[in-house]
Parts: sequence; structure tokens; C-alpha cells
Amino acid sequence: MGAVTTTAGGGRAVRRQESRSLTRRRSLPRAMLGSLLLAAVGAAQEPPAPTPVPATAKFAWYTQFGSEVLDVVDGVLIGRIDSIAPLRGTDVVRVTIVAWRFGERPKSVTGDAAEVTLLASPGDFFVGTEQLLFVKKFEGGPRYAVHNRVARSDPEWDAKVAWLDHHDALRKLVKDEDRRREVRKRRYDDLAARSNWTRWNSYHELTWLRTKHKDVVTWDDREDLKRLAERLEDAKLGAAVKKLLKECDS
Repeated sequence: MGAVTTTAGGGRAVRRQESRSLTRRRSLPRAMLGSLLLAAVGAAQEPPAPTPVPATAKFAWYTQFGSEVLDVVDGVLIGRIDSIAPLRGTDVVRVTIVAWRFGERPKSVTGDAAEVTLLASPGDFFVGTEQLLFVKKFEGGPRYAVHNRVARSDPEWDAKVAWLDHHDALRKLVKDEDRRREVRKRRYDDLAARSNWTRWNSYHELTWLRTKHKDVVTWDDREDLKRLAERLEDAKLGAAVKKLLKECDS
């Protein structure tokens, strides 16, 4: 009987050890499952990655004047010189605004400013004259420095103001293809203009396009320009245009 008791006790001990072993084997998957659940919850709580915003294409004038003048200055205005005061080697010039043509017009307490103050080299301006002024803010404003200017007495005043008007029209064309088309048409029309300045300006713009935007002027455009160059009364200009177009074809 004693042997039986011992065997029975041993059997119960074996069953208890097997039970503890099974408990340990069952607890491992629960721990792993808990870790996986925590990882999944953490991943779900992470904020979504921001959607990339496409870069806005820069407005292209397709003219040298637009790219190297209008994109550089803060304003363009027609102004009348009212007073000039010397100050430590600089002239402080007070200008009445006749027409603000481009850029953000400065403000006054009551609304749009009626005048601006320029810093200029001595002798650049004379009281009573009217000027087309291309200005940049001096050290952030409110005074301006002169980037370029055209006097009302310039014999090509009307042609140069018309060139600015053309860029006002270009600015209103939202679609890039429309601006390209208008620029191509203008190059052709201006080569046949009455104004000598306008004709040569068109040639210089064609030269700039060849360097900066060669694809704007198409093969058909070049053929039309070659025929036009043959008819130009200004032989020097016609020869220059034909030479430029030949270089474009090469």
C-alpha cells in the first residue's frame, strides 16, 4: 500500500508540474498579443503625413523688361518734380504722383499717397519736370531710390509708355500660353512699328528670348520674321534680324 501511495503522490506532483508548464506556455501568447495591440493603437494615433503642396509657378513675362526691371522694382509711376533739397551729398526729391502705374502704391493717413520722396544723385532732377520713374524702396521705405527714369521730354516718351502699357496687358493674361502667344505677336508687330526705338527694342527682346526662352519663338514664327526682315526699310535692322534668326536655326 505504501508504494501505491508514493506512486499516487508522485503522479499528482507530475500533474501539478505539467499544469504549471501549460500555464506558462499559455501566458506567453497573451503577452505578445498585448504588445502587438499597444503597437497597433500607437500607430493608429500618429497624425497622418501632410499632403505636399505643389509649388506655384512663377509668373513669366517672357520679356527682358518684365524680368529684369518690373520684377526688380517696387513701383512705377509718372510723377512731377515739386521740390529738391540737398542733404549730405544727396538730393531729397519730393514728387507729386500723376499716375501710379505698377506695384503697390504707398498709403497716407487719408488713403492713397499723393506724393513720394526720392533720394537721388545731385543734378538728376529739375523742379517742374515730369518723369516716368522706376523706383525701389530705400532701406524698406518710406523713401525710394531711383532704379531708372524717362523724362517727358524724351522723343520716344510715347513709345516707352506704350511698352509699359503692353506689360499691363500681359499681367492680365492668367494663362502662360496666352502670354507666350501675345509676346510672339508683339515681336512681329514691333519690328514693323513706326518708332525707331520700338523696332530696335523688339530686336533686343528677340535676342534675349533666344538666350532665356528659346522655345517661345516657333519655327513658323521664325519663317514669318525672315520674310518681314526682307521688307524692313531699315537695312541695318533687317540684316541684324536675319543674322539672329540664322543663329536660331543653327
